Amino acid sequence: MTPPPNILVLLIDCLRADALFGQGRGCHTPTLDRLVGSGVSCTQAVASASSTTPCVASLLTGTYSFVHGIRSIFGLKLSPQVSSLVEVFRAHGYHTYAEVSGPLFPETRLDRGFDTYHFRDGPAYLSTDWGTDFRHRLQTAYHQPWFGFLHLWELHHHRHILPRFRSRAYGRNRYERALSCLDDQLASVIDLLPPNTLVVVHGDHGEKLVKTDLGYRTYRLLRDVFGASIAKREGHEMDVYEDLIRVPLVFSFLGPAAHPQLPAGQTVTQPVRQIDVLPTLLELAGLTPPDAIHGRSLVPALATDTPLGLEAYLEAFLRIHSDPRDRRVGWRTAEWKYIYAPENPELPEELYQLTADPGERHNLIETQPEVGRRLRQQIERLQNGPLAANPGQHMSADERRALEKRMADLGYLS
Repeated sequence: MTPPPNILVLLIDCLRADALFGQGRGCHTPTLDRLVGSGVSCTQAVASASSTTPCVASLLTGTYSFVHGIRSIFGLKLSPQVSSLVEVFRAHGYHTYAEVSGPLFPETRLDRGFDTYHFRDGPAYLSTDWGTDFRHRLQTAYHQPWFGFLHLWELHHHRHILPRFRSRAYGRNRYERALSCLDDQLASVIDLLPPNTLVVVHGDHGEKLVKTDLGYRTYRLLRDVFGASIAKREGHEMDVYEDLIRVPLVFSFLGPAAHPQLPAGQTVTQPVRQIDVLPTLLELAGLTPPDAIHGRSLVPALATDTPLGLEAYLEAFLRIHSDPRDRRVGWRTAEWKYIYAPENPELPEELYQLTADPGERHNLIETQPEVGRRLRQQIERLQNGPLAANPGQHMSADERRALEKRMADLGYLS
């Protein structure tokens, strides 16, 4: 009887799809390239939001934010009514481990189902003492079969770059150099994984970037002089444009034999969604997903790119103390993206034909209003669907106060 596979979800914060796939990349990523070459790559994967905590909640529950209840990176907890991927694996004999940072505080209840939930504060990267300790735990404390969730912070602002990677040989900008540096550190982690391990490479959301050093220095100078009056040109959270919601999704099996459902080098070019990871991993492990989810298993498409016809719901929650009227909601198909602000009808609707305008430069809502109406109806149909909306489980006042300083240290509060 074949033993159940170990599973490692490698979630790299702020990892854009174009940082891993396609031409023109300036970064040096032999470790990640090896996983791409040995697995199945979904090149049109779409995150459910553009901030970490809601995205991770969608990843772990297969549901969108209005059901799992985390509609912010701060102040809300995971609904007890939704099932967690981690709980399903643990119920089937898996040992479950998490190594997380950023805003994935245990107070969010994203720790639910994990036997061990290691949360690290501050600048703890694979190249630091924490990384050494993690590698040791991976070798000695992870009991098979295991499900591991490894959340890495190296690409997040301010970007972690060791001195030897601070040159154009490793990227055109700080983001690419940080990814080159991280890739180097990942090599030893992948080498420590036991045979019969399924590795999932994913980004929680993408990142808005200034692409050149000169452009970045000019932007920072203007921000230093004029402050917030200069439009923010790096970061995330603020909207649901492609550079923030398109993320890599790779399924790679490390074993003595090939995985029959994961042919090496296969590419899935149709849209898939973050919420689809839960049912896909469970099917690959021979388990049955919960019924009450939004996600759908991608297994039928992984070997042959069989069309699934998936469309995606999107949300942007903005900063912690932002005006809720600025919240954006969107719907993305293979061809179109529609965006609006539910609490602020004064903000214009947006509609982009992605096949002709991948950079989302031409708003077609005035010339194609019927397309906008149809996509908005899709949003409303989903929100009024069979999965019950959750108003959110709020943190207590004491929990909020305890976390505010930690959020400020991460750069989320000014």
